[in-house]
Order: sequence, then C-alpha cells, then structure tokens
Amino acid sequence: MLYILILLLGGAFSYFGPWWTIAPVSFVICFCLPQKPSAAFWTSAFAGVTLWVGYSVYLHIGADTDLTARVAGIFTAGVPALADMPAIALVVILATLVVAPVSGFAGLAGVKIRQLIRSSL
Repeated sequence: MLYILILLLGGAFSYFGPWWTIAPVSFVICFCLPQKPSAAFWTSAFAGVTLWVGYSVYLHIGADTDLTARVAGIFTAGVPALADMPAIALVVILATLVVAPVSGFAGLAGVKIRQLIRSSL
C-alpha cells in the first residue's frame, strides 16, 4: 500500500511540480502510515526509482528527437568507455542513483520523526 501511494501521489505531484516533490511525498506518507524504518526506506526508494525509470522510458519512447542520447552525452563527454553504453541505460542508472537516496531517506525521516514525536508525548 505504501508503494502504491508513493507511486501515485509522487507521480501526480511530479507532473505538476519540480523533480524533488517525491521527497515530501515519501516523507508525509511514511510519517502518516506506521512502518519499520528499513521498510520505509526501501519501499520509498523503490517507488521513487520505479516512478523515475518509468518516466524516463516514457520520454525516451515518446520523444521525436533522441533526448536520452543528448542527456547521456552530457555525462559521457570525454569518457570513451561510457560512450559505448546505450543512452537509455545510462539515463536509468543516473536516475536511480539520484532518486533512490532522495526518496529513501525522505521516507526514513518521516518514520523517524513520527517515532520522535510519539516518544516525546
């Protein structure tokens, strides 16, 4: 349930807002729904990665130009070993490396703040 909520609300907020809206969504949902800290971290991280990878593939398929090759070219300039890698794979790896810690730690922070508030009452 946590995964689906983060995926749906994160997708809706990311559609209308900036890229980092996955963090407050993960925080609030993990704050409101009681979870173990490790479960909150990994579920939030996987939901964020699923959302971003899905959106990356959607943009790759629907673009008239080769957008992923241009984005990958920014990161592979001057590195011949990375130039042979498919552009979509590089974009997916970069998206995973960015969003997994952002959404995972936001979910973990939501659980820990909930525990802190409940222990002080």
